[in-house]
Formats: sequence, C-alpha cells, structure tokens
Amino acid sequence: MSVNSLFPKPGQIFKKSTRDISQMVGRPSLDTLYQVFFSFGNFQTWLEGFGQSDGFKRTQGRGFREKLSLLCAEAEIPGTSFQTSLAVGHHQGIQEEFPNLRTFPPLNLTFYVDADHVILEIFESWMTYINPITNNKRSVNAYGRFNYPEDYKEILHITKFERDTFIKEIDEESPKSLDSSGTDVVIRESTTRLTSYEFVNVWPTNMTSMRVAYGDTNVLRCSVQFAYDRFFTSFNYDDTNQAVESNYFDLLSSKEQAAANSLKDSYDVGNTWPLSPEGQKQLEAFNKSKDYVSPFERKHGKKQK
Repeated sequence: MSVNSLFPKPGQIFKKSTRDISQMVGRPSLDTLYQVFFSFGNFQTWLEGFGQSDGFKRTQGRGFREKLSLLCAEAEIPGTSFQTSLAVGHHQGIQEEFPNLRTFPPLNLTFYVDADHVILEIFESWMTYINPITNNKRSVNAYGRFNYPEDYKEILHITKFERDTFIKEIDEESPKSLDSSGTDVVIRESTTRLTSYEFVNVWPTNMTSMRVAYGDTNVLRCSVQFAYDRFFTSFNYDDTNQAVESNYFDLLSSKEQAAANSLKDSYDVGNTWPLSPEGQKQLEAFNKSKDYVSPFERKHGKKQK
C-alpha cells in the first residue's frame, strides 16, 4: 500500500456541469420553516391560576402553549461541543486530545409580544416561581427561596420541516379538480420529512429588557434564554411525536409522584376505585363471604341484620 493511497484521486474530482447536480443543490433548507412546541408538564405548578377567569379568551381559544408556539419569531437549531483533555507522552513525540465532557450552549428564543401580554405573563410567572419572594414584597425583611428544580423544569421541542413536507396532506384535503386534459390531478408526494430536537429540563435563565420609545412603531419583541441538561434528535420521521415522556408518571412533579405512589399502594390492597386485579379478587372473596350460611343458620334460620 502506497503512502498516498487515501488521498483523493483525479477521477473522484467532480468535473461535470452543475445541471447534473441541480436536484442536489437546488433543494436547500429554508430557515423560515419551523415550529417550537412547548410540551410543558409542570405548568400547573408554576403557572397556577392562569386562565381561570379570562386566560382562554386572551389566547383566542387556542391555549397559552399554542400561542407561545405561533408567536415564536426566532429560534435556534442547537449546536454542541466537547471539553477536551490533552494527553502528552502516550506516544513518543505525539500530542493527543480526547473528549471528557459534552456541553450544550444555551437556547435563545424570540417572541412577538401579543396585545394581551400573555407572553410576558408566562415567562415572568415562570421565573418568579423559580425564586419567589416568600414574605411581604415591600417589607425590608423580604427574602427569596428557590423552589425544587423538578417543579419548574420543562420539555421543549423544535421541529424543522420544508416546503413540501405537508404537500400530500394539502392535496388530499383540497377539493378534487381536473387538469386541462380532463383527468384528476395527481396527489403529490412529499419528499422531505420532519426533524425534531427535544430539549430536556428546560428553564429560563434570562429575559432581556424590551425597549419602548416614542417614534416609529415596531412590534415589541421579547427574547428569552433557556438552560437545559441535554437534547435529543429525531431525524426523518413521518408523524409528530405523540408524547414528550415515556409515561405519564415522568411528567409529574415530586409532590405529585409521591401522591401517585401512595395511590398505587391503595390500588394494591384494593380499597380504591377502579380496582386493581388484586383488589378485584379481594372484593369477590368478600362478597362470597357475605353469602356464606353456616349449618347452624341453615337449621335455625339465617340471622337478621
């Protein structure tokens, strides 16, 4: 084997016309086709009370999570990097570098602020719950105490799609029409699918100031920076993910998990409804015992209750 056997050979250099690769270079990904999904599971804890009076009206009947999703004007497809360690002397005269920790940069999202100020209320409430003032807010003795992370950390998804991802659904839902030859229009097949990023244990670390001033009118924007533990990626799948966690129990806060565990204990002994299989057996045995008549009762008559 020659020393240069791995270097590119002249025959590997592309020398044809760009028309031969038009299908490749003519299908770039566009940065305007995306959607952010706020797959919150703990919002009843840190957003307690929202929507009890007019919250549904302020979100135009769509819920605050969908409003956050649709008003997210800018998002980021995350990068990642490794922290490395330098190894010198493992091989004589060679310096090597190895990864020892994978790090994830913060996630930055920008939102259009709605006239109902739902966007501001959501993030202000979220950050206030993380470190609330537990005494009179105006008191000189006021102090803050942090809440438990499992009560305010959430799940967030960013999904990237392209112009023809949903073209088949659009053609199937549109009225049937005929082309110039009088035949049915063929339903087009999509050539691209979805790519989603799932961010685990997301929480806001910084909500930037928003400048308001007299002069030219602009749409007010709110930028929020999030920290998270890690992200996972799903490439080239057909349908959107139906669940953000493997089971319902993982979506509960620590207090709710403790309550669920105590409820499970009640299921195991059969004193709640609906009954567990074990509880059902105990109920059947109890009903049989009530129908039991002893020989004495059969001879002298069953005792009256």
